[in-house]
Amino acid sequence: MNRLFTRTAPALALLFLLAACQPANGNGNGGDDGNGGGGGGVDPPPYNPVVCEPSGSGQDYPVGPGQTYATPADVPWDALGPGDTVRIFYREEPYRNKIVVRTDGSEDQPIRICGVPGPNGERPILDGDGAVNDPDDAAAYTTYGPMEGLAMIMLYNPDYDLKVHNVVIEGLHIRNVKNNFSYTRMNGSTDNYEDGAACIRIQAADNVVIRGNELENCGNGIFTMSQGYNEAHLTRNLLIEGNYLHGHGQPGSYLEHGLYIQAIGVVYQYNRFGPNAPGSDGVTLKERVAGSTIRYNWFDSGSARMLDLVEVEDAAPWYLVSEYLRELGCTDVNNCPGLDPDRLAKVQEADAAYRKTYVYGNFFRHVGSETAAGNIVHYGSDNDPALSHNGTLYFYDNTVLVLQDRSDVWRFRLFYLGNRDAPSRSQETVEMFNNIVYVAGETGEPSYFCLDDTNQGTINFGVNWFTNTWQDVAVQEECYYGNAADGPTVTGVENLLDVAGAPVPLDLTTLDPVDTPLVRDQAQPLPDGLPAVDYQYLRHLQAEERPDVRDLGARDLP
Repeated sequence: MNRLFTRTAPALALLFLLAACQPANGNGNGGDDGNGGGGGGVDPPPYNPVVCEPSGSGQDYPVGPGQTYATPADVPWDALGPGDTVRIFYREEPYRNKIVVRTDGSEDQPIRICGVPGPNGERPILDGDGAVNDPDDAAAYTTYGPMEGLAMIMLYNPDYDLKVHNVVIEGLHIRNVKNNFSYTRMNGSTDNYEDGAACIRIQAADNVVIRGNELENCGNGIFTMSQGYNEAHLTRNLLIEGNYLHGHGQPGSYLEHGLYIQAIGVVYQYNRFGPNAPGSDGVTLKERVAGSTIRYNWFDSGSARMLDLVEVEDAAPWYLVSEYLRELGCTDVNNCPGLDPDRLAKVQEADAAYRKTYVYGNFFRHVGSETAAGNIVHYGSDNDPALSHNGTLYFYDNTVLVLQDRSDVWRFRLFYLGNRDAPSRSQETVEMFNNIVYVAGETGEPSYFCLDDTNQGTINFGVNWFTNTWQDVAVQEECYYGNAADGPTVTGVENLLDVAGAPVPLDLTTLDPVDTPLVRDQAQPLPDGLPAVDYQYLRHLQAEERPDVRDLGARDLP
């Protein structure tokens, strides 16, 4: 994670955890309750466009031409409370005012910052190019200078023992917040944004909804921090819904991404992920999360990989029981002086959530001429194998299109499990069923299609429409350098549909399923305990109920 803002911790504070704001799975399938990020709970209704009207019992702060407040800088940000709504009205000239949210809403009365659209539905624009920190808002930042150049909208309470709670940000167009743009500091001087600056940055917060925004051309589209000093430095319970993210990352760098999330409990749904910035080496969605659900999204080509689901870094003692015990110098929860039972319960909950990641109902489109990516999903670790998830990735009811020529990428891997530098075999497992995975050349001979890198791991197949070239002897030799033992452990191959000679199962442009006997009514029942597939992504940034979930892939046939 970005380490631009760190402090020395005093004694650990008492843990507290607000109830989750994320959707939970109430479908009767026995899923987790979502509290603390289990990935389950009651599904919300499909996402709809933002309606920016006062929605709480607090004060209305209208911003814009002819309104009470001319610009966002005129809003008393340090005075906002439960039920307050800041409504930013569209105007032709973008707003160039940076915002720091540092106060709390309540669970039923969040602080809400929303955009009132223009006559043709235009979102109000907050432009980081030339944006200004309010010199009259001395409470916005600490004396740590780089904080001023890290975001257009930041959620940050500068009190060491406090964080922000219950905030909704929706209906805005935020753009141009990266290191080649400049801004005005509190003292009136100008400076370029820091590496890794974000459209929206959460330094630490609980129960945040980011919905219906267009986030464009920032270092990171959304960045969230979690650090292990105390509870006030953890981010918990995020809902990232219905946003359009594109153009993020910094040329020549692999450290900035469309999303870069470290938190406990996150749901991503109904989002459209476009290409990252040309020349950037980051990924579309990178996370270090305990309790992640990625569902009903569209992932387009144009990044190093689409999903990078890797290990916790700065807050491991709050995610993993083993790391909490290590922090205390103990090896056994039953014999550990100084152990806090309340904190232990929360860490045990996070640890259990850390071992399960849900990816379902998504569209993934990879085109080799648009990106040099060598795989789509990394699940495990990228720095410290000892902190790897060592859990299960549930990958179901997705549609995956890969058009990749061998002349561009010799080997293309669907997954990268674990960490190739780990001293032992990866413990990551993929449970994979009800997907359409179609792999072909874009204009010439297709890349060798590998299931995984050479770090092994386990892939358990249920019913899938799955391009079968991964089983070719030549492919096995190319993928695993002539040693099949270097590949993943694979079970359930007999469950894969025989697609030899079968027609193409999806439209190569829209990714809609094609009505063939190997797509219609081929889905297997959902195993007990998993979140149900109740909705389907509707191009673009919408969703609708999914009628019966009997067809393969992310969308039912008509």
